[in-house]
Amino acid sequence: MNDIKDYALSQALDGKQWTVWKLVEGRSVRKYTDENAVAEAVKSAGADPYEHKVLGLTAMQKLLGKKQFEELFSGLIYKPQGKPTLVPDSDKRPEWNSAENDFKEES
Repeated sequence: MNDIKDYALSQALDGKQWTVWKLVEGRSVRKYTDENAVAEAVKSAGADPYEHKVLGLTAMQKLLGKKQFEELFSGLIYKPQGKPTLVPDSDKRPEWNSAENDFKEES
């Protein structure tokens, strides 16, 4: 079954359009652009940003509160593009446009 799904996805990435499926951007997660800058910002705010590494985004936001989190990290967080995936036409996400997206699979 996975081989069929992989084949259908590969064909869709090459421009094939399926009748009841469409290519959309998959889920992705937010990430810090500079963990050292984030840690320094949290320290200067009087909090400890560390577990064994810099706290994750959700834990950091919980520690600082949404307002202070956004003030400190507005330029330090990015959300990478999600991996394309096939979904039913009824899915609410916009259709993937390969001309607009330079998708390169990460290894």
